[in-house]
Amino acid sequence: MHRLFAAAAVLALPACSTMPQQVALPEADVQITGVTVIDPETRSVTAARDVYIDEGRIVEIAAAGSSRRTAERSLAGEGRFLIPGLMDMHAHSSFRPVHISSLKLMVANGVTGIREMGSDCVEPGGITMCLGEMREAQANILAGEQVGPRIVELSTAKIDSQRPEDASERVAAYRPTTPAEARATVTYFAADGPDILKVGDQFEPDAFRALAGEATARGMKFGGHIPPMLSVAEVAATGMTSIEHARDLPLDCSTFGAEYRGAILAKIRGEAENWPDRRAMPGNARDTFDQATCDAQIAAMRDNGTYYVPTLLTREMDYRAGEAAYRDDPRLAYIPAMQAGHWNGDLDRTASMPAELVADLGDFFQLTQRTTGMAHKAGVKIMTGTDANDTMVFPGFSLHDELRHLVGSGLSEMDVLRATSTVPAEYLGRSAELGGVSVGKLADLVLLRADPLADIGNTTQIEAVFVNGRLYDRAALDGLLADVRAWVVQANAMTGD
Repeated sequence: MHRLFAAAAVLALPACSTMPQQVALPEADVQITGVTVIDPETRSVTAARDVYIDEGRIVEIAAAGSSRRTAERSLAGEGRFLIPGLMDMHAHSSFRPVHISSLKLMVANGVTGIREMGSDCVEPGGITMCLGEMREAQANILAGEQVGPRIVELSTAKIDSQRPEDASERVAAYRPTTPAEARATVTYFAADGPDILKVGDQFEPDAFRALAGEATARGMKFGGHIPPMLSVAEVAATGMTSIEHARDLPLDCSTFGAEYRGAILAKIRGEAENWPDRRAMPGNARDTFDQATCDAQIAAMRDNGTYYVPTLLTREMDYRAGEAAYRDDPRLAYIPAMQAGHWNGDLDRTASMPAELVADLGDFFQLTQRTTGMAHKAGVKIMTGTDANDTMVFPGFSLHDELRHLVGSGLSEMDVLRATSTVPAEYLGRSAELGGVSVGKLADLVLLRADPLADIGNTTQIEAVFVNGRLYDRAALDGLLADVRAWVVQANAMTGD
């Protein structure tokens, strides 16, 4: 009995004598209050969260109003949606005249990471920046000295077999024609240190296979275009890290694909007099689509861990080049006349094709979406890419068009968000710090005014962007857009356009 009373007496002691006092948590740089957190990595949606960001990382996510932490700056997140920053995994920002403007447009559109797929010059002094310059830009962005998305990967320039007779050592490294030269190319770039070797399609088949074998043996990434005499399955089997652009898979999903590629190889070997008619390829691929053939090609990609960056936008341009509504895009206000002139030349050439071939290209675009959806459903890892600065591909803006095309390919809105965040992080080996919205991740984030899971087009409804924890509110984002428009006016005046 005395023990019972003693125990009761202990339980009745004031709480302050037994409970530690609450200690305030360190102040954060920014808090977002009451926001709905969409985390593609875990496929979760959590409403009414307070998110705290400090020194470039997410340090706390708590139920709204429950944290003892304070912040230097607060953003209202009620009625808003927080997603990971968007990643463009096939971008071109290394063209000197539009380098700064491209990076600003990307940030203004919520693009917080890019894989730069043309990060070097074959010869110095041209329009394309060299690898050292791109590394400097990469470092300046991280230091906050230059506006831009995180440059997550830098590639070589395009490597192929188009070697001139008077090639210098550097040009020769970029233009291997034999297996020995291809292995030497890999050795050359292993010392130079780009993150990935970008391969072109104008490759001697034996040289390509030698480059692939040497790169694989050294553990070096290689990706890009497919040599036209090889199929998707064949290049996947070589260990190719990523296949870019949705022009090869639709072809290889047809019985015509093997015939077409065989004709190219016969011409290269001198066994045929003429090249096959490239203009007839889209229609023939459409007409001879074969499910079993397609399944085998896709299985090879999945089984070899090949990533796929379809850049569906580039196939859209093929069939819409002659449409006035397509060409009169208001986003041309962000493109200097010199660049727009090059685009118009490309558009004019494409639009000059006979109407029946343009119709074939429209059908081929539909086939690219169908086969992209099939690849995703089969387990191929899809990443978003745009080919930014290619014809009618507007840096930053066009990534949202690509997201829409992926939904049109059959991916869910959540899977599209994963394709632009979680899957790229996995590809980079950086899932611990990128690709989601959780404590410990780098604060590469986009705050939206509307739900992207209800409509993927809502990724354009941007309230704020964080790049490496650096906040760009709506006023700052509008300022970036205004800067680029003003620069375009000035550049056009200087060139007389």
